[in-house]
Amino acid sequence: MRELRWLVLVFVLCLPIVLLVAGVKLPWLSDSPTAVPMTVPTGDQEVAWLHTTTNAATWERFVTGVVRSTAEVPGLTVDDSKAFLESTTAVPELVLSRSGHAGKVHIRWYKLQSEVSTEDWVKALAARKPAPIAVIGGGSTDRAIQLAQAMDAQKEWHGDRPPLLITTATADTATADFDMSSDRGGVQLVDLYDDRTFRFCFTNRQMAEAVVRFVFDGPEASLRPPANARVPVVTVSWGDDRYSVDLRDQFTAALARRFSAPGRLAFLDNSTIPFSVGGYLSPNPRERDVAEFVADRLRSVPDERVLLVLPSTTQPARRLLKAVFDAEPKAAAKLVVVTGDGLPLNAVLRDGEFAWPTAALPVPLVFFAHNNPVAWDGNPATAPPGYAFRPPNGTEEEMHFGELSKVLAVACFPPNKPTATHGDELIDRLRERTDIFDPNGERNANAGEHVIVVSPGHRPTLTVWRQGSGRSWVQVPGTPVALSAGREDRP
Repeated sequence: MRELRWLVLVFVLCLPIVLLVAGVKLPWLSDSPTAVPMTVPTGDQEVAWLHTTTNAATWERFVTGVVRSTAEVPGLTVDDSKAFLESTTAVPELVLSRSGHAGKVHIRWYKLQSEVSTEDWVKALAARKPAPIAVIGGGSTDRAIQLAQAMDAQKEWHGDRPPLLITTATADTATADFDMSSDRGGVQLVDLYDDRTFRFCFTNRQMAEAVVRFVFDGPEASLRPPANARVPVVTVSWGDDRYSVDLRDQFTAALARRFSAPGRLAFLDNSTIPFSVGGYLSPNPRERDVAEFVADRLRSVPDERVLLVLPSTTQPARRLLKAVFDAEPKAAAKLVVVTGDGLPLNAVLRDGEFAWPTAALPVPLVFFAHNNPVAWDGNPATAPPGYAFRPPNGTEEEMHFGELSKVLAVACFPPNKPTATHGDELIDRLRERTDIFDPNGERNANAGEHVIVVSPGHRPTLTVWRQGSGRSWVQVPGTPVALSAGREDRP
């Protein structure tokens, strides 16, 4: 009997340890946060902004965009007194109101973290009365897929099922299992939560088409080969990055549509690198192999300029390109590099000395922006206090969020109509914005795409172009701007 008691005691003492190791939450041993939405004042509405707790900078840019939108929506006011709170566990919020309209709209940042998932927040928000009138999220493709699937799976809400407003997730297609090796098929991201999803950013397809159109039809003739000449192309992607693989596919398709005549397009290589982990300028082993292979391809076409499609974020693209230059010193004269929005203007302009050193990467570069990245205030005193745009900081995200907030504010507080009080009403008003969205809820193409061009040389410059009417390209005022030459001697 004594031995049995000892066995029971050991089991009771060890069970919590085993459960903790297995990842099971023990509420009596932990103060882990839970998904607890704030209450909504009577007569007001809420818009839930779901974003990771580690991305405070994105919230700051979002707040800036919302506050600055008051200059373009007559009668709109924004209370930002609770936008930046001392406690990291508190829920920041913006409160929107418009003269002549009853009620207010509270935009609240509900934070995603390891203990509180997207699904947790969706379930909690659906159970609260009233449910949000809209949900904003999708800062990346993976997070957009998770959020769309969670909202689609949640059938019961206290009120209408709210629309999903995707911010910056650009992948056209999506899979349900997050397996990058699987067939991604033709499932469109906006169809995961069908008929209730609106995407405010341009898609990978739209980015690829805009960049290809600029290179071969735009005002920078030095970027393209002679008329009717062969167009050699090398594409590289990173297999652990859904964005990279999808954007590579979209560039390939855009080029194939652009050059349908036999013999015009020559794909010299199409490499996929398994992992995107590496150093500052030190490539991982597979990146080094691909870089040497690309260098060999460049040497095989000594009299032709090669288009290098490099769909990636800043660090992998920088490593691979530097490795190509190390393997082939003459590569700079043979390449034009194109990519999407993974390379931000700040990396090239503000942080160019170390993030994108033009001396170490002396190659023509064309990349994409969803909104004007150089919308600096000529007179900062005219901007809302604390929210001025000053160089060399890029303004793309703030302008993008400002556009989102203007569309949302007008839908919530429309002229000559009452304040929106439920999700279906808001969806109907968003569908009326045919100037912004197509019938599927995607952002309209040929409606404000921006392209950024880095021109290397003794005095490297950066120029921004906006697509205007009739697919023409208009140079954005304030550009070109001079870039730092950078330093090649950094580790």
